[in-house]
Amino acid sequence: MPITFIIECNKCSGLLLATIEQKTKTCPYCGARIDLHRVKRLAKAEDAFSASEMLRQIKSKRQSNPKRPKIT
Repeated sequence: MPITFIIECNKCSGLLLATIEQKTKTCPYCGARIDLHRVKRLAKAEDAFSASEMLRQIKSKRQSNPKRPKIT
């Protein structure tokens, strides 16, 4: 099984999975074409199942702690 990464879309900050063998991927949220060599990698897992578990945890943390706008 190939190594699987959790990546963040450069355009919309959506989270998705990609394997080490892939060169590009289309974001399912905004449709942007992502160059996987120039993308922010948030985590790495040995298999897709572990990566999907990690992805759920990261998404859960993001939903419970959204970025709040700075009040000036």
